[in-house]
Amino acid sequence: MSLVASRRGGVARTALAAAGALFAGALTVRMGQLAALMTMSVLGVGGLLLLVQACDDPSGDGGRHNRLVRWTLAAFAAHLAFGLVVTQSHALTNYLGPDALTYHQFAEAIARHWTDGTSMPRLVGGKEGFYYLLAALYWVFGSHMVAGVALNAALAAALVPLATDTTRRLFGPVPARYAAPLMLLIPGLFMWSSQLLKEAAVLFCIAVVCNCAVRLNDRFAMGPVLVLVTGIAMLLTLRGPVGLVLGIGVVAGLALGRKDVASGIAGGIVVVGLMAGFVFVGGVGQSGYQGAVTSNLEDASLTRQNLALAAESGFGADIDTSTSGRALVYLPVGLFNFTLGPFPWQGGALRQLAAMPDVIVWWWLLPALWGGYREARRRLGRGVLTIVLPALATWLLLALVISNFGIVIREREQLLVLVAPLLALGLARRAERRAAVAAQSLALRAQGVRLSP
Repeated sequence: MSLVASRRGGVARTALAAAGALFAGALTVRMGQLAALMTMSVLGVGGLLLLVQACDDPSGDGGRHNRLVRWTLAAFAAHLAFGLVVTQSHALTNYLGPDALTYHQFAEAIARHWTDGTSMPRLVGGKEGFYYLLAALYWVFGSHMVAGVALNAALAAALVPLATDTTRRLFGPVPARYAAPLMLLIPGLFMWSSQLLKEAAVLFCIAVVCNCAVRLNDRFAMGPVLVLVTGIAMLLTLRGPVGLVLGIGVVAGLALGRKDVASGIAGGIVVVGLMAGFVFVGGVGQSGYQGAVTSNLEDASLTRQNLALAAESGFGADIDTSTSGRALVYLPVGLFNFTLGPFPWQGGALRQLAAMPDVIVWWWLLPALWGGYREARRRLGRGVLTIVLPALATWLLLALVISNFGIVIREREQLLVLVAPLLALGLARRAERRAAVAAQSLALRAQGVRLSP
């Protein structure tokens, strides 16, 4: 009896120990996840505060600084909260951004290759950057997706001070007040950059490059040059073709946008030389550059047709753009669809319904974009080319190679970040006109003039 009891006691103790081990293991995993989240959040907030300080207006008052800090931290918190909700829900991840799972799996495989010597996954050149970035986080914290979400929240929130500073340097503090709400409240920009996708890193690099280009247009210095070149090199590892055309647009904008064309051309040559050093000597972005320059119109046409056939939201699957003549004929159609689509009847799959708020906001912003461009041209003259030429180059590329509205609504956010200063200026001018009309109406009423409805 005692033997049976002893055995039962041993089994009970073993079961209890096993249950305790399982609980302790689960707690350890959960605490590891929490530690990764908290550490990356603290690092992200610290980096954002430093960035706000670097982008702060030295001639501004404390109110502007505090406002920028509040908007930046609010953006971080909002992106982090939304990203965590999506990441913790398998259904939401599959609905909004299923490729997040691919990034996670490939990053895990890279981290295992570094730690255990397992086989290295095969990556596409010009798209490998985010895999390595995420793998580095997993190597430090373990395979916790929340670490990547916190990093993306910081990168997305960084758009607020970067766009604000770019707009202020171009058009002054009043239009700059509109940049922060634009970078946080536009639905698509918020939704795609909050998830475990590479959009936040891509948009961050674009915003950095645009900010440095504007700084260089004002005064040529090696600091902004090095940051600009680094941003383009990193973009070549994230989205190679966009990095290439953006770099070309930036160099052209610097050469033609400065008042002294000779110094602008000299600055462009310096940027090209340093870029060549980064890519060919340092190897950063080399695969993306080679993939972009070796592709031709036939490859681009095949890619575009495959994208059109890949989902219900594709368009132009039967159009051939494999020659320069056919590409030029198709380009107006591509520009129209990329700029204004999708219309409600073009949404295709149910997943695209989530993009309709972003489309509506984009349509509402287009008149402000045109008004901002006209006002910027009046104020800056050729200086507006510093942001217009990179935006134009990116616009033409994306319109030519994208034929799926599901991808259009993501890729268009890159263009939005580039033209954010023009949008902010257009919104400021719209507000000034409304204020002037309201003041005139009040003055007429004070004089006893009756206004017709």
